[in-house]
Amino acid sequence: MSEWCKENEERIPVAIDPSKYSHRLDLKGCIKPASRTRSVLLILNQKINIPSVFLKLWGLFKLKVCADGGANRLYDFFDGNEPARAYYLPDYIIGDFDSLKPEVEQYYRNAGVILIKQRSQFSTDFTKALHLISIHFNDASFVSQISQSKQENHSIEINSGIHDWYYRILGSSGHRESEKISLLAIGAIDGRFDQTMHSITQLYKLSSSASQFRLSYLSATDLIFFVPSGGVLLEYTADFREKCIGNCGLLPLNGPTEIYETAGLKWDVGLWETSVASGKLSSSNRFAGIDKCYINVKDGIVMNVEVYIDRLAEYI
Repeated sequence: MSEWCKENEERIPVAIDPSKYSHRLDLKGCIKPASRTRSVLLILNQKINIPSVFLKLWGLFKLKVCADGGANRLYDFFDGNEPARAYYLPDYIIGDFDSLKPEVEQYYRNAGVILIKQRSQFSTDFTKALHLISIHFNDASFVSQISQSKQENHSIEINSGIHDWYYRILGSSGHRESEKISLLAIGAIDGRFDQTMHSITQLYKLSSSASQFRLSYLSATDLIFFVPSGGVLLEYTADFREKCIGNCGLLPLNGPTEIYETAGLKWDVGLWETSVASGKLSSSNRFAGIDKCYINVKDGIVMNVEVYIDRLAEYI
């Protein structure tokens, strides 16, 4: 068979044999965690430009973490509203603190927030935050030490203590929970292009079945997540589809691959080779399936879904 592309009507029913997919993904679940117990809102160093949904998201997640200058962004978000600033405190701030403003650092220290400085330049603040989050959920002794320690840097070695602790527990049995950690990061896709690309690499890095994380990014325009190989049934409600989401794209950012089949997109494809180098991308596509679509790719692929951010708060 040769590759094919078919244009569908705007709304079509989609029925997929369960034997054709290995994964089911709730589109709304990429934003709202299925379980609050193991969930994290990660704030990176870009302006918080989703004000209509940010505070709603804050209440949905168990743990709130700022990566270095992300603390500046949280502090600035509440400019002129000191009571709110004092109420919405992160659980942790971590990084090399090269971006953290001194007055912001002092404010959060005085407020009792846990700040952990890590000087290592062999990892990004994003990676430092990921390792911290993993330790927090997998090692109760860490949480106990942090809460009780009065020593500088909470007794965490200042160069690479978090990484050392992470690799120590990673090799131990009994620390991994079967339930993945729901991680929504904001400020990951805007701003400097190299940092945006690093965020994309994390989608691939954390996509393995052994990963502890289910990672998504939310910006003012897009929800971005990873679609694994093995066939995925992507589900959503018809109302959510109509009110909150627009165009979408399947982006082969890890090299050339093949889209074996889609069902429920405006332009469905099959046996379709796609790559950045060729310029052959399924971009500016959209959902035609009333409440679901099906995607089967040879290799995992990044998907972006346009979101109407001002309408999102009432749906999460």
